Formats: sequence, structure tokens, C-alpha cells
Amino acid sequence: MHTLLPGGIYPPLPTFFDDQEELDLVTLQRHIRRLRDSGIAGYVLMGTNGEAVHLTSAERARVIEAAREVIGSAAGLPLVAGCGDQSTRATLAHCRQAAQSGADFALVLPPSYYKGRMQHDALLAHFRTIADGSPLPVLIYNMPDASAGIDLDADIICTLAEHPNICGVKDSAGNVAKLAQIVAHVPDDFRVFAGSASYLLPALVVGAVGAVAALANIFPREVCLVQALFDAGELVKARRLQARLIPANAAVTTIYSVPGLKAALEIVADYGGRPRQPLLPLTLAERDRLAATLDSVTSQ
Repeated sequence: MHTLLPGGIYPPLPTFFDDQEELDLVTLQRHIRRLRDSGIAGYVLMGTNGEAVHLTSAERARVIEAAREVIGSAAGLPLVAGCGDQSTRATLAHCRQAAQSGADFALVLPPSYYKGRMQHDALLAHFRTIADGSPLPVLIYNMPDASAGIDLDADIICTLAEHPNICGVKDSAGNVAKLAQIVAHVPDDFRVFAGSASYLLPALVVGAVGAVAALANIFPREVCLVQALFDAGELVKARRLQARLIPANAAVTTIYSVPGLKAALEIVADYGGRPRQPLLPLTLAERDRLAATLDSVTSQ
């Protein structure tokens, strides 16, 4: 039996910084409150959009603690914390720290520095060792763009799904056929999530239970509505809304990435701030193009 991670939409929260690139935990808590009643299923910290690679170990703990403070200790919206690192030992240390700081689940990206040696057996051993030692249930994070092109195949994910402390996968590769294959061969309590709002509806059709979607930081109700319409059998409406969200999703992911996500929050919610270097804020021209793209969602 796996620990059940509820289905639905999980925004991967940005980590906010002030003008000196120091943690801005007040804005993080403001963002969490803004999203709380929008229909989301929970929160993800320190994923790709959370700039986990830009944080020290102490900062990771402070981010989780600040989130837990505003979410509260009662059972409710789960808190998933990114814990992946380049060694198995370091990843386990992050999992233990996340548990101590108040996280409910650990999100683990495959290591990629020694990509040539990250073959089938090495990846299985990595995730199994982490699952054996982690005090938190593990959610596999498959994102080739953030792991030197490593794309966990269906066989690896289905094999790992047999471990009782590996509860699901967030797959950001965009391969819907692979998602269908995984859903068909894993236990019912192993949860499969799309890694982007861009293919949320197709992923739901083949059996995914939700998504970890950057766009849900900006338009949480609209992203949640895609799933609600699907669940209600309103497929035509769901398809139209899915199509409407795709340009905005591309803008805050593949086109402008984390700086675009923070700029989008400044446009729609009046907060966002700058990323940490080496990432740079958007130029004025980029912000204008982004604003026009976001307006296409709200004006329809």
C-alpha cells in the first residue's frame, strides 16, 4: 500500500527573493494564501520553478517552515518538497530535513551530473535507496529538461511503483503515450501526474489524476477547471479551455521560464520579484509580450 497523494492540481511555487536576492518569506506566505481557496489539491515547493538549485540547505528548511506555518498542521492541502540532488546521500539528507521542517511528501529528480553512468540499474538503485531511507513518501520527478536529458522510461517507473514508499510520479516529458503505459501497469494507489498544464487534458484522458502545473500559480481556477470539466464529462468545454491555456503556459515555462513566472505574478497579482542570478528578470519588451499573452486568457 502506498501513502495516497490526493489527485488534483498542484502549483509548483516560486521561491521569492527581495531586491538583494535574499529570501522573501512574507511574499511566499502571501502567495500560498492567495492560492488556498482556488481549488488546488496542494502545494509543491522547491521544484524547478522554486529555484531549488539556488538555495542553501538552511534556506530550504526556512522555505518549508514558512509554508507549513501558513498552511497549518491540520490535515488538509499536502505540502510536497523538492529533495533531489546529485548524490543519493545528499538527496536522503534533503528528505530528512524536509520531514523535520514540515513537508508531507518528497519530490525527487534523477541525478544527472554523471549522465553517462545513469543507466537502468543505477537509477533503480538510487530511487530505491532513497525510498528505503526517506521518512517521507517519494514522488518521482521526471523532467528531462532539468536532468541533462535523462528521461525515465515506463519500465523504470513501473518497477519503482512496486516500492511501498514511492507513491507516484510527476512526468514532465510530455509523452502521453508513456503516461498511458504507466497507468496501465502500476497499482491503483500509485498516482500519475502530468508535469505541465499544456497537456493536462490528454493526461487525464489516459488516466493521470492531476498535474503539477506552473500555470496554476497564475490561473489556478482555470487550470483546476480543466480537470473539473473533464470529471463532469464536459469534454468540449474542457478541450476549449485547455487550448486557451496553452499559449500562457508556454510563456511561463518554455519561453520565459522562472523569470516569466515571476513577471506574470507581478502582472496579475502585484507581487513576484526577481529570480536569483544567473537568471535575470525579463526585459520590458518581454514583459509586454507576456502581458499580452496573459490577457488572452482573461479576456475570453
